[in-house]
Amino acid sequence: MKNIFILSIMCICLSCTQRSIEVERVSAFPMTGSLQAKVVSIPVPILLPRYIGVLDDYLYVYKEKEENLFAFFRREDGSYIGDAGRRGQGPDEFIMLDTRSFHKIGGNRFTVFEVGSNLLKTVGFDGTGLSVHDVKSIFKQGVANNGFYSLADSMYLTLGRLEGDSEFCLLDGKTGELTEIGTYPSWVNREEVINHPPLFVPYLKTCAVRADGKRVIVFYSRFKRLRIYDEKMNILHDIDVRIEPCVVDFRKPVQEQPAYYTGAPCVVKDYIYVLCTNVNTGIESCELQVWNWEGKPVACFRLDRKVSMIAVDEQADKIYAVDSQVDNELYVYDLPSI
Repeated sequence: MKNIFILSIMCICLSCTQRSIEVERVSAFPMTGSLQAKVVSIPVPILLPRYIGVLDDYLYVYKEKEENLFAFFRREDGSYIGDAGRRGQGPDEFIMLDTRSFHKIGGNRFTVFEVGSNLLKTVGFDGTGLSVHDVKSIFKQGVANNGFYSLADSMYLTLGRLEGDSEFCLLDGKTGELTEIGTYPSWVNREEVINHPPLFVPYLKTCAVRADGKRVIVFYSRFKRLRIYDEKMNILHDIDVRIEPCVVDFRKPVQEQPAYYTGAPCVVKDYIYVLCTNVNTGIESCELQVWNWEGKPVACFRLDRKVSMIAVDEQADKIYAVDSQVDNELYVYDLPSI
């Protein structure tokens, strides 16, 4: 009898851990509108911008391929200050930075993960120069990361290994233990994807973490879908956006496939702002979508520019944006009331 009871408990626990989350389908946003940009000319061209962020007093753009990796602007009006942050291996230099790891920490400082060295660097800008204030070794030698997000309780999230079958990895910052977790969705037959790449390619994603580190939102670039997890990467919400365009096609080369969620999402208080670019869908439009942490759609605004990345400034009520195809313009939008 005792064995039957234990077996029953095990079956109940197993069914709980394996239960699927019901897909939540979104067919409309409760608020829609359009936003018009103020165009600020940039005197020095920005080549291949990869990230845009806001500090206490400054706005910065990370430029992956240039000798000076950052362009800085005054936050109040978007006017250009100058470039800083040289490429190299010196005390205040950088090798290659993970564009998914930038995190503002106040005092005109931010942290960023250096891929070439597996180091997390705390960086500050004083209005004239960029300096590294602190360096922390994160991953063990030989362990590669794929994105880098800080969670609660000294845990870090990185995405699945390039050739692995797990969608995520959790790194314990206290013990250094790296645990592979989560299976990829089954939204597409792998054999239907041209050239049969590793799973991380069709399920390319961009993420954001809530301020307390206890929620993670994941936007999938090749699908009009998003998921929300807790800090242990247990799925809480699975959202399928059924608003045209929502075509999926992996039979074409990657550069010709439909793409939706691009650029880093921005977390502001209770909301997440994310670009939905609708590339290669036949209905070209650039939208700014707003979601909450319960997976509910809040608002959607059509932008008058085809921008590639955004930074939301809640204190100034502004949205700053750049287009990777336009090297001499910065766009400033008024943050809409929602």
